[in-house]
Amino acid sequence: MTVQPEPRPELRPEPRPQPLPADPASRSRALWGGGGLIAALTVGAGAFFYTHNTATAPAIAPPSQNVPAIPAAQTAAVQLSMLPPAKAPAALARSGFSPADRARILAAVKDGKMRLVEMPVLDASGAVGQSIDVTVSGLTQRIVLTGKFQHLVIPIVEAGQILIAPISIPHAPALIVGALTALGPEALPALTTLDQRVLLNVIVQ
Repeated sequence: MTVQPEPRPELRPEPRPQPLPADPASRSRALWGGGGLIAALTVGAGAFFYTHNTATAPAIAPPSQNVPAIPAAQTAAVQLSMLPPAKAPAALARSGFSPADRARILAAVKDGKMRLVEMPVLDASGAVGQSIDVTVSGLTQRIVLTGKFQHLVIPIVEAGQILIAPISIPHAPALIVGALTALGPEALPALTTLDQRVLLNVIVQ
């Protein structure tokens, strides 16, 4: 008995990719389509950066009822000169502290637990009447600013931080407190609203 060979399947040529039409109009339409997409992306990115760069202030979500609102604080650093302990009584006598606070501060200075520094302040605009609170080491002084430097003595414990808060609404365009430091006059960060604060990190010289 003769075995007949099985018929071999007919081999068909594999499909080959067809070349793109050489029609110039088709190529032009394809290029314009891609160029339109790139242009749209470019315009979108430009609008994004323009919107973010020209925004006056970011939107702030209202605070939660369970979380107290924290005033905005702008930080800066100042270098201040320490007063000799012998000058502490006279410096405190001209300060805005109460007699009881003066006695406590003087006792701490004598014990070496506290140092006194000077930082005369003024309103950089020259205006008279803006009030600020200056708080450090748990003690607060209220100062009415003028266009001239006025005496301000500050008790520092260790790494001192001075918190300056406006009490009266800052005048337009902004309240800028000028401070006389060990390096000369310096302008502190501007205050424009009552809920702003300036936090100064003190370097005692």
